[in-house]
Amino acid sequence: MKQSKRKKKITLVILKYIASLSFAGLIIYFLFRNQDPAALIEKISEVEIGWVFLSIICGGWAYINRGMRWIVLIDALGYKSSKLNSISSVSVGYFTNLFIPRAGEITRCTALNRVEKIPVDKLFGTILVERVIDLVFLISLFLLTLILKLDLILRFFTELGSQSSDSTTLGSTKYYFLIAILMFFVLAYYLLKKWIVKTSFYEKIIEFIDGLKEGFKSIKKMKRKSSFWFHTFSIWIMYFLMTYVCFFAIEETSHLTISDGLFLLVLGGIGMVIPTPGGIGSYHAIVMIGLSVLGVGKVYLGEDGDPANPALLFPTIVHASQTLVAIIMGSVGMILLFINKKEQKS
Repeated sequence: MKQSKRKKKITLVILKYIASLSFAGLIIYFLFRNQDPAALIEKISEVEIGWVFLSIICGGWAYINRGMRWIVLIDALGYKSSKLNSISSVSVGYFTNLFIPRAGEITRCTALNRVEKIPVDKLFGTILVERVIDLVFLISLFLLTLILKLDLILRFFTELGSQSSDSTTLGSTKYYFLIAILMFFVLAYYLLKKWIVKTSFYEKIIEFIDGLKEGFKSIKKMKRKSSFWFHTFSIWIMYFLMTYVCFFAIEETSHLTISDGLFLLVLGGIGMVIPTPGGIGSYHAIVMIGLSVLGVGKVYLGEDGDPANPALLFPTIVHASQTLVAIIMGSVGMILLFINKKEQKS
């Protein structure tokens, strides 16, 4: 009976992975099927590689910050972990995510458990705290971006319907739009309250709020709060810079601003949350749409498109550079953990 259930779980995981990979492949096909390889290679050859290298460094530093922040959380539980093992385990986790979505967290915990003997369930608890804090940061950035870029978002949807827009009208209506959204959700909640509280979605929201409370409680108990917040802010600054510095890598995006960088950071974060291996396809598509909103390139799904669309070239560069970071950091992390484990046995 147990073996049968286990087989079903394994089969379900395999099917989910195949579906995820197929979905990513389908997106990539539609995005790139009209791209001229020669024109694309020519565009890539014009990329200012120094800025891409700087983005890679920022990505690597974010991994180090994540490892250092994890040590603070582990320390709060009364356990100790070396900097090298913590950073290596985080790196291996992100490397795993390139192939199997959401498997990185399990890999990260089991990898550290093998070299530090810290209980896996305790390590999972620290990851839940990280999730809560990072989600709060992402939501905060999303709200900030919504206020800063709402006029452009409205213009984009207006153009989809009429191919024309009046920026003055949009500027005056954006605040009414925000108020309308808020009033809609408040009204919907009161009208559907009895039904909403019985749904599993509502239960998940309550669980999230409880997790949020527990997460902040655990942070309050930390001895090294300043270190935790320093590394958290550093992680998100590095994430921002990973995107922002690549603006200067190609001419079409070199004029974009810091607020534009925040806008694409949020969109990219949403793209990475979509369960495709390493954000392949989903990241490219959502950032391409974001860039079209900012006036860079157009949204093309393979029909009559620009053979070297800058709105598609930019996310391709950023995603490729960060995939390279994951491969390098993950490979080095695996080697270091293997050496450490071997030394412990001898």
